[in-house]
This record gives sequence, C-alpha cells and structure tokens, in this order.
Amino acid sequence: MLRIFIILVVSVFFSLHSFAQLQTDNGSDINPHGHIRILLVFVEIQYPDGDKYPPDANSEWKAGEYPIWANSLFEYSSGSDPNAMVSRFYRESSFGDFQVSGDILLDPVNPDRPFQFKSNGSISPGDIIKEAWEKGFTTLHSLPADSFDLWEKGKSGHLKELKNPESELSFDHIMFIVRNCIYPSNLGGYASPGTIRTGGVVKSDSYSVFATRNISPLHILLHEFNHLLFGGNNQHCCGGNHIGSGPQMFLSFEGGWGMMGSANKSLMTCNAYDRYRLGWKIPEKEFYISAHDTLGKELITDFSPEDSVIDNLVVLRDFQTTGDAIRIQLPYIPEDEFPQYLWIENHNTEALNGSPFDVFQYQDRDCIENALPGLYAFIQVSHEQTEGKDIFKGYADFIRPLPASGNYDIQWGDTMVQNPWCVNNAVNYPFIRVQKFANPLSGNNVAEFVAVDLNNDDFIGEKEKRDLNMEKIGSSYNFNLPYLGEEEFAYRLDYNMGISIDGNPSSVNVLTFVNDDKDILNGGKPNNRIIYLNGLSVEIVSEDCPSPGDVLVRVRSNNHLVENDIRWCAPEIILPNMPEEFDLVIEKRVTLTLDFGQTPTRIDSVISYEGRKYFNSPTYFKVMPGAKILMKKKSKIILRNQSILHIMPGAEIIMEDGAAIIPKEGSKVINEGEVREQ
Repeated sequence: MLRIFIILVVSVFFSLHSFAQLQTDNGSDINPHGHIRILLVFVEIQYPDGDKYPPDANSEWKAGEYPIWANSLFEYSSGSDPNAMVSRFYRESSFGDFQVSGDILLDPVNPDRPFQFKSNGSISPGDIIKEAWEKGFTTLHSLPADSFDLWEKGKSGHLKELKNPESELSFDHIMFIVRNCIYPSNLGGYASPGTIRTGGVVKSDSYSVFATRNISPLHILLHEFNHLLFGGNNQHCCGGNHIGSGPQMFLSFEGGWGMMGSANKSLMTCNAYDRYRLGWKIPEKEFYISAHDTLGKELITDFSPEDSVIDNLVVLRDFQTTGDAIRIQLPYIPEDEFPQYLWIENHNTEALNGSPFDVFQYQDRDCIENALPGLYAFIQVSHEQTEGKDIFKGYADFIRPLPASGNYDIQWGDTMVQNPWCVNNAVNYPFIRVQKFANPLSGNNVAEFVAVDLNNDDFIGEKEKRDLNMEKIGSSYNFNLPYLGEEEFAYRLDYNMGISIDGNPSSVNVLTFVNDDKDILNGGKPNNRIIYLNGLSVEIVSEDCPSPGDVLVRVRSNNHLVENDIRWCAPEIILPNMPEEFDLVIEKRVTLTLDFGQTPTRIDSVISYEGRKYFNSPTYFKVMPGAKILMKKKSKIILRNQSILHIMPGAEIIMEDGAAIIPKEGSKVINEGEVREQ
C-alpha cells in the first residue's frame, strides 16, 4: 500500500507593493489575464559525499532522469483544451481568461537528464540559469527565448502591459523543480517577484523554487505561483496557512478550498472569492457574482440584507463550469468590526462535470471519501477591498469553511492511536463529535486544525493545534482524514439542506481573534467578539432543477424561526431589533439551550469551572431594546452553566401556554424589559 506523508508546507514569499490606486484584478505581480509562458528547469544536486537520496529511493523521479510527470504540468502552447494539470487548472478557473503554458529548459550538453548542480543541499537559481544561457538556450519544443517574455515587469496591482519588442529580454517567470535538495524541504517551495541574480547575464520578472523527491509538487507549485496573483503571506487561506505566516484571523488554522490553499485544502478547485478578486467570469455573464432566476435570466446574487428584505429563488448551476455563486454580507455587524460574507457554491464534482480538480485531495486513495455533489459554503472575513491602496493588506487565514457536518465542542479520546491509512500512518488522538456538544455559533468543524492547550500552561500558542484526522465513533475509529474532506461537507436535499438561524452551522457571523502567538488586537475591535443573530437562511428547494446538476435555493433575510432543538454558546450573543414583528420565534415544543461553550475563543484568561479549564466565558445572551421573542406553546429556553439571559429595557418576550424560561446551574435571567404570557 502506497504511503505518502502529508506535510504542512512552509512557503516563503517576498513582495514589494506600490501604494497607488490599485486593483486586485490586475494581479499582485503577474497579470491574471492573457497568456504567460513559464520556463521550467529541472535540477539535481551533486553532493560532494554522494547523493542524499539514492537512485532507487523513488518510483516517480529516479536519479539521473526526468520525473515521469515532467510533461504533465504544462502545455507548451496556449491550446484551447489543455490536459496538462497546471495549464488546465488556470484555464478552468479563469474560463480561459488566463492561459499558462510552459516548456522545459534543456541542458545542451546532456538533454536527457536534469541540470546538475554541485552543492551541499541548496541551489543557486542564478548560477543554473546563467550556465544554461551560456551553453546555449534550448527547450524541449525548441521555443525561442523571447517566447518566455510576453509581458513588461509591472507594478503590484497596476495594469500590466504587453512586452515592448524593443525592451531588454527578461523572462516572465522561471520555475525550478529540484529532486534532492535540503532547502526547500520535500514538497516545499518559495516564490519571488524579483529578478534572479546572474550578474546581469539573464533577467527575470519572477521565479520560484520547489522540491520533491518523488511525486509531482503540483499543490505547492500552484500555491506559490498564486502568490504572484494574490500577494504575500497575509493572503494565505483555505488550507494554505501555516506557522510563521504572520497574524491570522482565527485561533484554529482553517482548511477549505481556494487558490491560496495548499497541503491542508480539501477540494482542489478555486473558490468564488478567488474568481471575484481576479476578475474571472464566463464571457456571457455581465456580473461577477451572479446566478440565474427560475426563468433562466442572470440574477445579481451579491446580497446586503440590511439594505432590503431578501426573499429570492436562485438557480445555482455548477460552480466549476459557470462560476455561479451567492455572496451575502452578514448583517448587524458594526462598522468598526471586520465585515463578513457568506458564500455559497454548487459543486457538481468530477462525477458530473469531469473536472479533475472538483475532488477532495487524495480522493483517489481508498481511505478518503469522495466529494459529493451539493452546496459548499464558507465565510470570508475582511479582505473585501478590490480597489485602492489597501487591497493587499489584511490578516491571513481569513476564510472559514462551513461544512454541512456542523460545528462542535470537539471531544478527544484519551489514548493515542496508530492510523493504518493509505495516505499517512501517524499517531494521534482521535476526536469525537457528540450531539449534546453541538455548538453551531462558536464550535470547531472538521475542516480546521483545532486550537488546544497541549502543554497545559493556560496559554494556547500558535503551534498548539490538532488536526482532525481520525474520528472515534462508539468503540470504532474512522481513519478518513475528514479535515481534507468528508461526504458530509456538502449541503444536500437528503442531508442538512441549508444554513439558517437554527441550523448547524448557523447563518450568523463567526468569532475572530487576530493572533500570532499573542493577542494582536488585545481582544478588541475590529475583532468580531460578539455573535449577532439574524434572519438569514439559504435552503435547498429542489435538486436537478431546472437542469441536471442545478440546485434551486431560497435565499431569505426574514427567517427567524427556530424549528429544531438547538444549543447556543458564545461569550456574547446579541438579538438585534430587526424589521419583522418578531426577531426570534421558538416553535412549539422546541428547546433553545444557552450553555457554556468548551471551544476556546481566546488564547489565555482561563476560567476554571467544575474541574475543567475554559478559554472562554459563560454565554451572555442580550435581547436588545425593541427586539421581540415569541415562545410558542411548550417551548423552552434553558440556561445552563452560568449562562445569562438579559432582557434589555424595551425588549420583550411573549410566552404562549406552557412556554418556560428555566435557569439552571448558576444561570440567571436579568429582566429589564417585559416578559408576558399570552
């Protein structure tokens, strides 16, 4: 059985930015429109004391040879239907707007093997390209040098210009892939928007270096090249963030999918935020964020619920092939806090659309579940500016996936277990999802590397994370790496058919805590430290409607009904005064429980309660002035573990027959408004 070690790739990126009026769809350092051709250089290191990685160590890249996948990365021309993976990725993601080709630079002395470079473990890109140039420029498909210089070197975020024929030769991008180096480490890499140091013999606008001892470095290659489109390490997200990236939005490292994902991404596609930011849409569309109405007409699906009441039927076609998506700015978040946006995409997956990227990472292994067709959701925090001097600023890890499997106060097994995986065989603690610890407002989901006080020092450092790679279910273990994707990621008519106020996950904003081994903002704003309830819901009405693969959804901003028993936990929850008569309606015989959440929402200030440490505070639920709650017959609000229900002056709770508010375990109700029976 093949075993491949999953490595949290450390990427390094350096960028210089101009602060004039900029646009993200101009790209950070490379234009994301038109055609670029990459000069691809394969390298082997000649160690003074013998190869560190002997000839028979690997099956896909043997010493003295090109890897078996050498020609599978790039098409050498901008053909209309590329099969090579990198070329195809950008063509599918951009709908043909961005065409990436490449050709292999050959050593004229020995064209059948990679360039040989003498060192103790690293390479000098400048020396390699200088030597190749002086020997005589030759590529696999006999392309001239100027065919790799199609663009002028442009300023970050500014419109890029096509090459002036009179300008000095400077390769647009040179990519080095090394079989047996020590730095970067295996399946690691870095990119730079600067020229290679060759003493002026050869110039480049940008270059990158990748290491692999065997398999194709496709994932890290895409990630690092995408830096040249999106910007520096603060653009890390979607499974591409790591220790040392700088300040990040959440305590846990986020997974998910997107172009700035890497080793820990689930789906291998871009996401709708990527396309919006780079200005990619199918030619027949007028708007960047849109779908269809039920009559087949393009419909703007970029919603702001505070501007007007929403109640729309939307047809979401396959995201990969049409770009259809919904974006909703989450309402009631104050202007001095990070804005947040809920995105919804319909992924038909490879089974229906044939895309090799609309799959979970390692889905070809027996232990990994297949991505199922359905709706996939995530929340974008900040990073909303696409024009102006601040478009490349912001904190890393700013996209949080919302898998349909929901959020929980994750529990842990007390014994480490060996994983008999087909992908990895590490030893780790199994995680446990228990329904009574469902926590839709502030819990963790399986697409996160969970923040845990591993050394029990009452402080959660940046390195203190656990990946959710094996689940304990009863007395059995599921070794399916759910953080890289599980079937239950997808919202489907037969499984968690939507996102709403009483769902798990919920349609509300998420808590942020900007950190970098310390509390960067001292716990204050613009952090989102309060959950603001709303009436948003996005629910599936019908599948394969009106055409196979399409999903008909209803988007509403006035759905305040709690129809399912639910447990809410957060340091502070606010029910605003919304336009409707009732801002929260609890259905007959339904129980809303306010409880002390176990998931950390801060990195220190531990509270000890009943023998357990909490990086959190008891739940404090405020019903704001003017807000109204209707509790239908025999419904309940139960307060547990020091929770507080505060009915502010001017707020009101109306209770039908048999409805009850029940404080337990040190909890209390502060009533400054009105509670009346009806």
